[in-house]
This record gives sequence, C-alpha cells and structure tokens, in this order.
Amino acid sequence: MLNSSSMEVSRSLTSWQKGARSVIHRALQYLEGNLTVIENFPSQTQTSHEQFGRDKADAIHAVIEVKHPDFYSRVLKGGSIAAAEAYMDGWWESPNLTALMQLMAANLGALDKLESQSNPVTKWLNRVTHWLKRNTIEQAKDNIHQHYDLGNELYQLFLDDSMLYSSALFNQADLSLEQAQQQKMQRLCEQLQLKPTDHVLEIGTGWGAMAIYIAQNYGCRVTTTTISEEQFAYAKQKIAALGLSEQITLLKQDYRLLEGQYDKLVSIEMIEAVGKAYIPRFLSHCYALLKPHGKMALQAITIADQRYESYSNNVDFIQKYIFPGGFLPSVSVLTELATKRTGFVVRNLHDIGIDYAITLQHWRERFEQQLPKVRELGYDERFIRMWRYYFCYCEGGFLARSISTVHMTFERD
Repeated sequence: MLNSSSMEVSRSLTSWQKGARSVIHRALQYLEGNLTVIENFPSQTQTSHEQFGRDKADAIHAVIEVKHPDFYSRVLKGGSIAAAEAYMDGWWESPNLTALMQLMAANLGALDKLESQSNPVTKWLNRVTHWLKRNTIEQAKDNIHQHYDLGNELYQLFLDDSMLYSSALFNQADLSLEQAQQQKMQRLCEQLQLKPTDHVLEIGTGWGAMAIYIAQNYGCRVTTTTISEEQFAYAKQKIAALGLSEQITLLKQDYRLLEGQYDKLVSIEMIEAVGKAYIPRFLSHCYALLKPHGKMALQAITIADQRYESYSNNVDFIQKYIFPGGFLPSVSVLTELATKRTGFVVRNLHDIGIDYAITLQHWRERFEQQLPKVRELGYDERFIRMWRYYFCYCEGGFLARSISTVHMTFERD
C-alpha cells in the first residue's frame, strides 16, 4: 500500500513518469536485501520513503534518494548506463554508494529483466560504439590514452607511492596500501620463481613499479612495455633516477609487435584492455615470447563465469565511460583459451577479489580527501561524480563477487 507522501509524488507525475516509476518499483520488490527509496523532488512539499526487497539478518541495506522526476523513465529507457549517467548529472544520491552498488551487483539476475526492457536502439548504439573501439593496434593507443593519459598528477592524488593502479594483496592484518602493494608484487615474483639470471618481460608497464621491484629485489634484467605516453615518460624518468636504465629496457610498443623469447613474463591487469576478440592472440603471443618451460604470472580482473555470456553481449558503464574497449574474461575462459589454444599449463590460481574491494576503498577515500586538488587540476563536478561512481561501482562488484581478481601462473611446455 502506498503511503500518503508516496501518493502525493505519484499524483504530481506525468502518465509516462508514473508508469516508469511503477515498473521500476515492482522490479525492486524482488531484491535480495533491503533498499530504501527516498523521493525528494523540488516540486514536492513532502519527502517519500519506501522500502523494497526481502530483508534478512545478513541482508545488504542501501539507500537511494531520487531527486528528479524523470529519473525512472531515464533508467527504464537506458538501463544501468542511464542510471550511472543520471548519477553523474546529480539526479540521485546515496549516503553509501558502495553499499548500493553491492546490493545491485548481488541482484544482477533479477535486474536483468529490467535491463531487458530498455530501449533496443540505445543498446544497439552502445554496442556499435563499443565495437568501434575494439583494440586494433591503432585504436588501442587511443583507448589507453583516454584513461591513462588523464595526467599523472591525478593518479598521484590517490595511488600509493609506487603508483600501482591494480589490486593490492592484504594478506596480513592492518597493512597499509603501500605495504599491501609490496605484498602483491612479492606474491607474483614468488609465483614466477625468479632467479638473477632471468630476463623478464612485463606487458603493461604502468608507472614502472613492478619492473623496478623485480630489478631491485631479484637482480633480473627486465624488458617492459606500455603504449601510454604519460606512463612511458614517468617510468623513464623514474628508472633513470634510480640508476636502473642499464638493467631495465623500457619500450613504447604494442604487445603484438614484441619479439624474442624470455625466461619469465608478468602482466598485471593489462589483459582487461585487450578486448574479447584479441584475448586468444594475447595468450598465444605470450606463449611464443617464452622460452620452453618459461613461466607467466598474470593478474587479471574477471567476470563471474555465470555472468560471462550476458556480459559479453552487452556494454556496461565501465566500458562506455572508464575503459573504452575493455573486456573482462572469466576464469574458465582464460583457462580454456590458455590450455587448448596454446601449450600452457596452469600451475596455480589465487583469488584476491576481496583484496580489490579493500584497495578500491583506499583509492576512493584518498580521492575524496583530495577533491580540492582534483578541482585545481581542472576536473569538473561531473568528472568527479563519474569517478566516485566508478570507484563505488567496482568496489560493490567485488564485494558481491560478481567480479573478482585472480593471480594465475602458466608454464610453457
């Protein structure tokens, strides 16, 4: 039954707004968890509060405050991407955006029915746009430029001192972000069983932290490559400042153009930028770049196997606004492609998805603390809201386990 404030909201809406609101409210009734919807439109004298979902002792509790009467029709037409865009435009708020994202991620099966009602033309346009950003050698440069070349100053505001933009490993209590990132690099090196005589190839330099860590702690020669202009310039300067230019070879080259053979190979959260169509080629080329019995350590963000087909056929907020051309493989897909398309053998696998949620919490809190400096760098409020949504969207996904992160070690036969 509608309360009086909800009835007042309903009476003030157009027939289309009212119908869209009704459809979305019905869908929310089937959530596993508890959602409080607050409707606070400028034209209303009362604020409406309604509860949705199936509450349990361990249920996720979240709150959304809807501030624009066209919110429901916008979401009904445009689906989850439209919901993100509405947040970016200030049409709704949440006191705990991560909890709301976790609740939504935990109910993707139920929400798929609502998503299926969104405008097919909008979905088609999103798919075409995503396809146009597929990672050919030329397009990959532009895709990387759009995210990683926003400016090193922005990333320095929220990353740890080593500038690692990937999940840390919180395998001990009370670790700082800096310590957890060191733990991550140590784990990957242990999986590779590095020796001072090894020549290591890194695909995806980032800002140079992993190549420097390997050179300093294991005495290996390292060849590392990136296609980001900003990261290349930063890493080159840092490697030179540490006196490691003779030990570390820094390339600005697409992975598909790499030649030679190496003893070990490491790639940290770069495979997500490869794109679905190119993952088989990426893995087969990694195999070719290794000497017999060489090892590859891969850190990869993954989509749940159960979500893979649906994810493959749609475009989400991250692909449209954060990582153009991006695509998350599933563990089973990675394993099958690596073992059936190449001679790789999977030696071990560690899931660190919850560690990524903690990493994102650190990044999000640092980002929020540095908002005055973010604005000083010239980024507007819509950009800030987009990045806040990005952090919380991913954090909630990892907490709900709809996405995860793995360390996989492969050995060439």
